Amino acid sequence: MSSTFFGLEIGRKALQVQQAALNVTGHNIANANTEGFTRQRAVMSATKPFAMPSFTKPAGAGQIGTGVEVQEIRRVRDDFIDLQLRKENNVFSEWEEKLDSLQKLEVVFNEPSESSLRTVLDRFWEAWQDLSLNPELEAVRMTVRESGVALAETFNHLDRQLGELTDDIDDSINIAVDEINNIATQIATLNDQIVSVEVQDDNANDLRDKRDLLVDELSKSIQVSVREDEYGSLKVSIGGRALVTGTEVFEISAVADPGNNGYVELQWADGSAVRVESGELKGMLDTRDTIVPSYQDQLDELARTVVVEMNSVHAAGYGLDDDVGGINFFDPIDPLDPTYPDNITAANIAVDDAIMNDLDNIAAASIPGDPLNPGLNAGDGSNAINIVELKHMELIGTATVDDYYNAMIAELGVQAREAERMTENQELLVTQLENRREQVSGVSLDEEMTNMIKFQHAYNAAARVVTAMDELLDTVVNRLGLVGR
Repeated sequence: MSSTFFGLEIGRKALQVQQAALNVTGHNIANANTEGFTRQRAVMSATKPFAMPSFTKPAGAGQIGTGVEVQEIRRVRDDFIDLQLRKENNVFSEWEEKLDSLQKLEVVFNEPSESSLRTVLDRFWEAWQDLSLNPELEAVRMTVRESGVALAETFNHLDRQLGELTDDIDDSINIAVDEINNIATQIATLNDQIVSVEVQDDNANDLRDKRDLLVDELSKSIQVSVREDEYGSLKVSIGGRALVTGTEVFEISAVADPGNNGYVELQWADGSAVRVESGELKGMLDTRDTIVPSYQDQLDELARTVVVEMNSVHAAGYGLDDDVGGINFFDPIDPLDPTYPDNITAANIAVDDAIMNDLDNIAAASIPGDPLNPGLNAGDGSNAINIVELKHMELIGTATVDDYYNAMIAELGVQAREAERMTENQELLVTQLENRREQVSGVSLDEEMTNMIKFQHAYNAAARVVTAMDELLDTVVNRLGLVGR
């Protein structure tokens, strides 16, 4: 049979359990605004009942409950929502990175504006148009030269900015790799701490929250797969290879690739390439290795066409009172180079020194002059007209120079709008999943206040049980047997 103090023991357990539940509630309220925190609840269960023994029925139906205990303090978390959120957040980060880079590209080309390449090209053709009407005027010739210088410098500037953008992205890749390795080290440390706690049948809830938050951050940078073993340790993999296994970290490295202008590529310790399928890193790599180079190539093609075609027509004409001809307007770099004209790029286009040193060398005329008879071809602007006609000729495939550049800018606009649309769609999806996770795992202050009142009343009731048992024992110990004395 149960002891005389059996009721006090039940009350004691009730007081401890309701106090523990209040402590859990207070912990939830304290971390209501803590990033990555998962609300917890005390899971209560009845303790093993006490059987009423008898001679014929030592363990009969007359069982008496022995009270309550906290079976576990459980995190309220849905692993499937975590899996979905990490997957969609991974895609969102990739498109967000691409959108950011494409918007920077739009700033580089700065269309439309007074300083854009399109405006400079228009002014270049207009200067030649004016020269065809007034080939003898030095002021007009100076305008042609300066418009050529402006065009060359604009090409140079655009190429330099595209190169700087690529360098910045490469630096960001290095930073992202360091961050991945740092997060991996923290996850390994938390694995060790969590296993140490849970091997004693405790739940390392707060440590698990920190680890899950790190995995969420990692999933933004690169695709990850996560698997938890029976001890609570997490294995994190990238592209089928382990990044973290227990307390062991397999770091990735950013190694300069000479075959890619010295830009880094991602490698494991054994030199094999890291498979980057999605995430922020994928967006960076695609932008650095594909998107920006495609616009650099188009810009080089545009500059090359302008130089080659301009020089071809200009060299066929004659300067003021010049009977020699054959002078280039733009520096042809090195026509004897076997890679000519491919060696002409937006980075090295420049006005020829002969033009820079003497305005008379601008070949506006189609007929040769006579140094001994000044003014013979002073009014001839027919070659300038031939140069102006280049604007309307299909020089790059079936496109004019202007059409080619306009198509390039249009392509950039389409890519930027597509990236913006995908980013907005993914952001909406991520927000919905975050709201779902918040509904499951987030702290509701109204709910916690309700629980606090519920546990407070239960604690007070348990205290009353203890008081009642104390009064009962006082009667038995101090008053029982006094009658008749």
